[in-house]
Amino acid sequence: MTDPQERVAGVVVADATRDGCPLTYASAGFEQLTGYAAAEVLGGSCSILQGSGTDPRAVDVLRQAVAAGRDAYVTLLNYRKDGSTFWNEVALAAQRDEGGRVVRYLAVQRDVSARIRAEERIHELAYYDSLTGLANRAALTDALSDALAVAGVQDVQLALLFIDIDDFKRINDTYGHPAGDFVLRAVAERLRSVVRSGDLLARRGADEFLLLVRDVPDVQDLAADLATRAVDCLREPIMLSDGRSVTARASVGVSAYPCDAVTVEDLLGHADVAMDIAKGAGKDRFHVYRARSLKAGHLESSDFDPATATDELERIIAERAITPVFQPIVMIDGDRVIGYEALARGPEGSVLHRPDRLFAAAETAGRIDDLDWLCRTRAVEAALSADLGRGATLFLNCEPSAVGSLCPPELRETWARGQAELDLVLEITERAVTDRPAELSRLVGEHRRAGRGIALDDIGADVRSLALLPFVQPDVIKLDLRLVQHRPSSDQAAIVSAVAAESERTGAMILAEGIETDAHLDVARSLGATLGQGYRWGRPGPLPTRPHRAWRRPTRPHCPHRGRTPFEVVAAELPTASVTKSLLLPMSRHLENLALRIGEGAVLLAAFQDAKHFTRRTAARYEILARGASLVAALGIGLDSEPVERVRGAHIDPEDPLAGEWSVIVIGPHFAAALVAQDLGDSCREPDRRFVFATTYRRELVITAARTLLERIVPVAVAHHPISGSI
Repeated sequence: MTDPQERVAGVVVADATRDGCPLTYASAGFEQLTGYAAAEVLGGSCSILQGSGTDPRAVDVLRQAVAAGRDAYVTLLNYRKDGSTFWNEVALAAQRDEGGRVVRYLAVQRDVSARIRAEERIHELAYYDSLTGLANRAALTDALSDALAVAGVQDVQLALLFIDIDDFKRINDTYGHPAGDFVLRAVAERLRSVVRSGDLLARRGADEFLLLVRDVPDVQDLAADLATRAVDCLREPIMLSDGRSVTARASVGVSAYPCDAVTVEDLLGHADVAMDIAKGAGKDRFHVYRARSLKAGHLESSDFDPATATDELERIIAERAITPVFQPIVMIDGDRVIGYEALARGPEGSVLHRPDRLFAAAETAGRIDDLDWLCRTRAVEAALSADLGRGATLFLNCEPSAVGSLCPPELRETWARGQAELDLVLEITERAVTDRPAELSRLVGEHRRAGRGIALDDIGADVRSLALLPFVQPDVIKLDLRLVQHRPSSDQAAIVSAVAAESERTGAMILAEGIETDAHLDVARSLGATLGQGYRWGRPGPLPTRPHRAWRRPTRPHCPHRGRTPFEVVAAELPTASVTKSLLLPMSRHLENLALRIGEGAVLLAAFQDAKHFTRRTAARYEILARGASLVAALGIGLDSEPVERVRGAHIDPEDPLAGEWSVIVIGPHFAAALVAQDLGDSCREPDRRFVFATTYRRELVITAARTLLERIVPVAVAHHPISGSI
């Protein structure tokens, strides 16, 4: 919620034709904001607000803008008349006469102190563990990303140690949680003693610690040395405040770049696997991961080359040799089965029996669409044969790259019958939203109109999925199994909060995956899940023949757009006003900065009319924004599908009504805002061009406006990343 003080806007006007640019106007909002009466500042300058804590670099930004006759946007510490400080967000706009001379400056000011304090607190909570003072998992993940990038350029190795305290639950149960916290702080101090300068020690959560070791000359030797020291430093008993002693032993897993993993996710996952092996070998030990390590009876896929399985894939597709298996989905309260997720397997004994290999081979051969449709229709055939009917819902996965593809002619009869006789829910992932937004929008609309459902899968696997929830408005939100099975982190807390908010807004049901134990079930309930899936209720297998009880899933009517463009959508609901481009620019930059602050959970969509307005400076700014946001897009006449790296684009036809609009839309898990403007067609200098504009923070209105841009974005061809469980 916006701080009330932040809603107060102070406006001042300065005369650019006179030396020193004296103030000629100060609004009542400025008086309220600063404590100065207008009469006290007219004829002077806003330097009256500066003090010893004001950053001279921020002041210099404003001075240089005035000297160059351009706009500026800056946040700086200012002082009120009573001496109290506040963070002042200043948007400065230059106004020119018909000859192009700057005649005045308009500055809009807002007190954003509450937001700055919240951001500082959020950063502290996001990157530091409050119990031990160590970096947390989010900080380590960022450091890992940077370290991997540097290691790739400099051709050096790095290692990650996963340190898990053995039997820590026993310490908590025996001595109490305060003693457990004391032990964790003591463990953190001892582990600090083995950390080299330049390396990073972090607490992942509960009794898990991670150590990032940069620039490793010999992984095996250094890993063995550090892991041994980590194990040894904990063997000395820890003395509690009451005189009792506790022994905290550790198991350590080690993974290295580039020999074991080349991504952050794999490095973390492989270190976790190695730690499990160390713990299984008797605890109080360490293990160094190798790419062919065994886990849960499966060989890691590094021994499989999908290019060698093309002939086997073609045989499977030609013979329709896909076996569907089904895992039950239940109502958590009552353990009542209400549906099944369909999963796919290749033939028994085939090198492509496993789904990850099956889809990897299909991607290599360019047969993803064919395989995806074959898996879906084979599942439908099995459901029809088992007389599933509408007594239970059938959840069908859809590969992101197959969204919008047409069903092959030979499968259409089966697919049409399944649509008519079964209660179908289509499962999609966030990649389908970012890769093929226009096709997905049409697909979702088609399913909604036919009374079928949509589930958004893997929520929690990637924070980007949070921002994309409103564009799908799923009937079912599927929480990734890591949210249930792993210890909570600050990232997961943000995900759960956003999912709960979306469920409350739309009525979507929350489904928790990976439930195997009573403890997992308790976690699922705490996350707000009413539906569950996992080995607790059954492994994937054939559909049972027992009758099912009907389940009425939540449905929502299809909501058509109330306009073809963002401006048409918003202007139909809200009043508009006239403004020059020079005054729209600070508003636009303000929304872009908000997207930057939201980070990975943000979607930023912008329409620029023409490619010439997507200037070199704008392109550089959007490239930076795209590095952190979920989705950044720029549309305009002459813009291609990727105007700069990571920025999605689309060419607008000159006859498209969007060609006459300038819009900036930002959507995050808990925030939405849109600036929409329509060009009045003036023939004048660029900064003086007039627009009719409106702004809105109404979430549903912003989302509706955003969809008109999403539907114009060109689909992108991306590498397929198969996940176990894809059908």
